[in-house]
Amino acid sequence: MSVAVERKGMNRRAFLIKSGWLAAGVTVLTSCGAARSVLPAMPSFSSPEPEDALAWVQALPGGQIRFFCPRMEMGQGAPLGLSQVVAEELNIRQQEIDCVSPATDQTPPFKMTVGSEGIFDFFMPVSYGAARLREALRGLAAEKAGLAPELVQDGESGFVLPDGTVLSYGDLVPSEPVVLSVSASSRADEALRRYALERKGAYRAIGQRWKHHELEAMVTGKTVYSRDVTLAGMLYGQVRRPPAFGARLQSANGRAAEAMAGVNAVVIDKGRNFVGVVSDNPFVLATAVQAIEVEWEMPEELNQDQIEAVLDVEKYRAQNDFEHELTAAGDIEAGRAQAVHRNTARYDTSLAAHAQMEPRAGVAWVRKDKVEIWCGSQDPFFVQRRVAKAINRNLDDVVVHSHRMGGGFGGRVLCLASEEAAVLSAAAGKPVRVQWDRETEFQSSYFQPIFSHFIDAGVTSDGRISHWEHDFVSSPIMTGPMPKSIAMVVDRVMADEGTARGALSPYQLPDHRVRYSDIRTAVPIGPWRALGAAPNNFAVESMIDELAVAAGMDPVKLRLLNLPPEAVRLAAVLERAAALADWGQTVPEDWGRGIACGVYKGQTAAAVVAEVRVDHKARQLLITSMWCAQDCGLVVNPDQVEAQIMGNLIWGCTMALKERLTVAAGAVQERNFDRYEILTHREAPEMTVALVEPPDAPPVAVGESALGPVAAAIANAVFDATGRRARRLPMSYEGVFSDG
Repeated sequence: MSVAVERKGMNRRAFLIKSGWLAAGVTVLTSCGAARSVLPAMPSFSSPEPEDALAWVQALPGGQIRFFCPRMEMGQGAPLGLSQVVAEELNIRQQEIDCVSPATDQTPPFKMTVGSEGIFDFFMPVSYGAARLREALRGLAAEKAGLAPELVQDGESGFVLPDGTVLSYGDLVPSEPVVLSVSASSRADEALRRYALERKGAYRAIGQRWKHHELEAMVTGKTVYSRDVTLAGMLYGQVRRPPAFGARLQSANGRAAEAMAGVNAVVIDKGRNFVGVVSDNPFVLATAVQAIEVEWEMPEELNQDQIEAVLDVEKYRAQNDFEHELTAAGDIEAGRAQAVHRNTARYDTSLAAHAQMEPRAGVAWVRKDKVEIWCGSQDPFFVQRRVAKAINRNLDDVVVHSHRMGGGFGGRVLCLASEEAAVLSAAAGKPVRVQWDRETEFQSSYFQPIFSHFIDAGVTSDGRISHWEHDFVSSPIMTGPMPKSIAMVVDRVMADEGTARGALSPYQLPDHRVRYSDIRTAVPIGPWRALGAAPNNFAVESMIDELAVAAGMDPVKLRLLNLPPEAVRLAAVLERAAALADWGQTVPEDWGRGIACGVYKGQTAAAVVAEVRVDHKARQLLITSMWCAQDCGLVVNPDQVEAQIMGNLIWGCTMALKERLTVAAGAVQERNFDRYEILTHREAPEMTVALVEPPDAPPVAVGESALGPVAAAIANAVFDATGRRARRLPMSYEGVFSDG
């Protein structure tokens, strides 16, 4: 490994300063120049390359390791897990890592934090970057001792020389900046040892139950979220929002608002559909915004019935017209002829909101030479691009400072509050904070679309699936937030993979076909936890349960019988979940148990058993217990993985029993938790989680993977308790026991 040391006139001094190099340190540098484009701002999709990680880890004076984590923190714990990978490679303890959420000028752009990809996509490059830094430090130790690098052995937080002398990382980092340019030759990489890959069964940091480095700050209220950011001279902003989806600004008169005490500026931009107020007193904002006389060009009125009519699977089946065919094989008619028990059913799920605890906020300070944004986003580089375009500035002028999010779930890729703050700051000439309230969050974000499914399936006399015809319709999810100009083109050339996620059955289906259409409506749609995995799994696993009942078979046995030989990991979690719940035991009257399973993104196998009690007096469906077994490969931090699974179980309970948005006159009707209910602590079930960890398996998706089977397991348990099927979510006591 070649090491070049530059002490004076070093390259990229600006990057060092922005990275916190006001004191000495050791870093491995790569290019971090920001790209410029005339195209509309787009999210960051590119998966990381190993070399990207060379800018993520640094050795600081005193031996501390700074880790610019390329994953945004919103409760999933990926920064903690990746810190453990860094610690494994560098042989250090947790307290020796300074894990930082980087600003956009501190690292090269990295992929947005979505899709349960934190560990799956970043384990390998983080391991690579940390290992390269370790070997660069080993080279410094060898140089200092006058030895060959291979004679310098690993020690705790440093190295041990042949005579027993210990050189800590702190001993090797001088008091002035040092830049290490490490050769990227293939020979160097071939010789690079990767402890995160080698030490299986003997890990020092990986697999340990480290507590989150921000835990104390969160519990004691010290964590600074974007709405906590305060700057000298900061003003406050608020935006007048369209009264309906698609409404366009016709005209606005802000004279009355401008005359109000405390109002610094009124911003009206018809082209941007923008009306906003800036004030030095946040308590006058609502009144000032309402004082602006606004005329809107209203779209055709949109209501719930219209949306459901557009996204009605029966409409497309009647026309035999679906845009995309996911899979097809065999002869469905021949399969039907083999069916001893045949079942057809329709399954529907509702519009849903992210409903995170923290409504979004953004602080912007737009100056002549620099624009700074403070916000919580799953993609700070997307925010950077959006802000640059919103205020017509060069991309390099804009710096986004990232903050922890109080929940994201796919809803924090965009951070419109930051764009609004930037537009208002540019007009006012001072820093401005915009913070959304709960009502704005519900109306002005994007949503999980309606799903409408039809499945025709059957089983043979020996319990094997004879045929599987599955049609469904929804809206584009992954491409939902795209600008209309791009979306129109994209819709013609590609299917939305997010909408289709989880629609492929994991079972052996000799005669089958799965088709779908992803249709845009006026309702803004975007990623929601697990995307299509949960509604699609609800339909698939509900039908599997219906087939088991029709065949008179145990639902676990029917699933195991129909799994292909290669689905050993799914079979293992299915059997483990059943064992955890003591499946097959007799339950009291009005109690029931259901099971469901699935493989998330073709990676992570999970199975869930739900136990439900029907309270006829209170007219309620109560989820009493849940058991989940999951195989996500190598478990980097068991505490974090178990917590994520429990979060998925609770989210799935809420999806099954509570969450439903409705639209009238182009606006969402449920705008706070009084009408958009989520599961309360009192309603939460007892939960048991088991992690199934095959030997030599790499880490795969965790954050959303257990959600898919939850609603189906609950619906199947409701049938077990009542003999009635719940095929529309959210389900309720009245819905289950209605004659319809």
